Amino acid sequence: MQDDSLQKYLKNELSPEDRKFVNGWIKESDENGKYFNALKARYVAKSLNQSSIADSKTAYELFERKKNKRRWSHYASYAAIGLIFLSTSFFLLKDSLSYDQKDHKFLKDKLQFAESSNVNKESVVLPDGSTVVLNIDSRIEYPASFTGETRRILLYGEAIFDIVHDSLHPFIVQTEHYDVKVLGTTFNVKSYPNDTQTETTLITGKVELLRDKQNPIVLSPSEKAVFHKVENKVKVKKVISADVVAWQKGTLVFNNTPLQQVALDLERKHNKKITINSVRLLKYEYTGTLDNLTLEESLELLKISSPIDFRISENEIVLKMKE
Repeated sequence: MQDDSLQKYLKNELSPEDRKFVNGWIKESDENGKYFNALKARYVAKSLNQSSIADSKTAYELFERKKNKRRWSHYASYAAIGLIFLSTSFFLLKDSLSYDQKDHKFLKDKLQFAESSNVNKESVVLPDGSTVVLNIDSRIEYPASFTGETRRILLYGEAIFDIVHDSLHPFIVQTEHYDVKVLGTTFNVKSYPNDTQTETTLITGKVELLRDKQNPIVLSPSEKAVFHKVENKVKVKKVISADVVAWQKGTLVFNNTPLQQVALDLERKHNKKITINSVRLLKYEYTGTLDNLTLEESLELLKISSPIDFRISENEIVLKMKE
């Protein structure tokens, strides 16, 4: 099926016979349906960024009234700023003792703590001059001074690091499932406890993933290592690095992402409980961009561009299949 025909289908520019043909193609297979939903999501997102939709009676009008014109961020700066974003799990403090045992010097040093609230971010300067910006509900633990062979810290939550280069003393960030050894400067790690997988994406430079009794995994720029918790396996694939770090500008980018993960990402961003009450939706994969939208706008976009409907209550949001 040509994209031109699908675009005309979305714009309602096809004859009844042609619309019937396209509709049959969409329902012919799950693969066709996913492709159409991805195209529709891009079409909707593009429509939302238009300055006006004159006399439109479509569902996009609600977004146009509420949403200011937003522009894509320029990601070329990521290669120059030398920032490291890490998002690691909120495992319990008592669990961190087992990580400390990996480095006896780290355990002996007096630990420093820095944390952010559930509202504000926090900036921290480490003993070596490296700087850390903690996202909300995040925490780091680090020694009063880096005196061992490595500069090792613990991170709970989400943070951006600007690391001082020291080839003789590698910088290591400990996560729940593996350590990330910094051989360069810019990469992204996502490892929340409720997620089904942990992800490490290299933007620039070089990183190694270190796991007990496993060979190190070295990533090249624009490669993502995905650790599947249930399978206990790591898979590496090519990605668009700018999409991975778009969260810094308030944008969420999904590419064949399980809806359960989409819901978790929205939960964290908007601090609102989201549940899914459909087994079919648990298997649904969403592709689309939520460009710095409010929670309500994001839900409306999901509804327009996929078979998802939602219900908002005081305590939570429930996602369900469209009737």
